[in-house]
Amino acid sequence: MDNDKHFLKGFILGVLAALAVGCVCLFPFVRNAAGKNSLEKSSYAVDEDFVNEFNQIQSYIDKYYLDVDKIDKKTVQDGMYKGMLESIGDKYAAYYSEDEFKNLMEKNEGQYGGVGAYVSQDAEKGDIVVVRPFEGGPMDRAGIRAGDIIVEVDKTPVNGMTLDEVVTLMKGKEGTDVAVKLMRGTETFETTLSREIVDVPTVYHRIIDGTDIGYIYVSTFDEITVSQFNEAMDDIEAKGAGSLIIDIRDNGGGMLGTVVSMLDRVLPEGLVMYTETKDGDGEKYYSTDEESYDKPMAVLINGYSASASEVFAGAVQDFGAAAIIGTKSYGKGVVQTVMPLNPYGAGPAVKFTTSRYYTPKGRNIDGIGITPDIEVEYDADSVEIKDGFAYDNQIRSAISFLSGK
Repeated sequence: MDNDKHFLKGFILGVLAALAVGCVCLFPFVRNAAGKNSLEKSSYAVDEDFVNEFNQIQSYIDKYYLDVDKIDKKTVQDGMYKGMLESIGDKYAAYYSEDEFKNLMEKNEGQYGGVGAYVSQDAEKGDIVVVRPFEGGPMDRAGIRAGDIIVEVDKTPVNGMTLDEVVTLMKGKEGTDVAVKLMRGTETFETTLSREIVDVPTVYHRIIDGTDIGYIYVSTFDEITVSQFNEAMDDIEAKGAGSLIIDIRDNGGGMLGTVVSMLDRVLPEGLVMYTETKDGDGEKYYSTDEESYDKPMAVLINGYSASASEVFAGAVQDFGAAAIIGTKSYGKGVVQTVMPLNPYGAGPAVKFTTSRYYTPKGRNIDGIGITPDIEVEYDADSVEIKDGFAYDNQIRSAISFLSGK
């Protein structure tokens, strides 16, 4: 399985708005905000038959279930909440327990206790795939490679789980162990990893050898990515780069505030994206005139560039600031809102789709994607490693385009 078939998710901006695997926003939400009698008033989920059947199920369990004394009430409640979110027809909807919500927050801050790797979920098969182990991290030291499929975590099969659920299983307190079973090709193998505090490297940069072309790879749009991206931009400009490649292939999204800040760094003043809710409301996001990049630029995308990546690619394309090179992006043009279920903003929490987003020229790319200006299908056989850098045919196309500029 090619690395070209993987993508990663992310989220959060303070307590206002963010993008995750889309697009995600976060705001305070009180458990009883809907009112004490909201259960009875609901028109889509609850009616008299539901109440009767729910009570009947409880009575059957109380009366006949062999291990009724072993039931954990919190586990049952979490399962019901998860089932409700899974049943509303929104493939991006989710319920986060307190621990899951805490892990989600930690991930998007860019530091957490884990095994040190980017993982993603194959859109078609549902496999949980290792995209890239962090250099020197627990997975890297154990010999786990990009493309390996995670089969079990601590003896728990992950088939059918969401990406968030599997990530939660693998994360934990520094110094604790987690057993992982993986598949490479047709062979399976097991290893035990010791969790560490992981500083997530979301940006890699360099000057392409033999050229004056800067290269920046962005793996996700986390909170820490803004400073890492700005440092990369500053370094590349200080080294006299005459043009720039920004590679957001296999980048499944992240925080809205992050991508807007990064667009502000490379674009002149103007509207970079806007959202619209079911009621026709929404927000507009702008770049300022404080900084911009006025040299030739190319942005690399593929089928697993999603959400915030598409916001970035769509904005620079509409501004005419860069040539988009690669293959059509994923096509996620909707925004999810994460709502904590207590007045203090902690978990548990729910997430579901609340708005659509549009590029500066009014394009909604949900189910459509961003079409490259220069279409180049990825060729795995074209990869050549030189001085620790992987040149593939899409990168070479970007180099050729910018060299002509």
